Amino acid sequence: MKDDMEIRILAAASGLTELPAEFYPGIRFNLDLLRSYGALVEGLELSDRLEPAFEYEP
Repeated sequence: MKDDMEIRILAAASGLTELPAEFYPGIRFNLDLLRSYGALVEGLELSDRLEPAFEYEP
């Protein structure tokens, strides 16, 4: 399965050689959640002008 291969590749890159298959659904959920957060942040429109936070004092 494609999803399983991605998880195995990421696990190997992290030094995890034995990752039980029962963890795959949770890992898949977390990967999808992180990707959705990444897409949300990437989609934010930022002002061209930087302004300090309200009542900011250095």
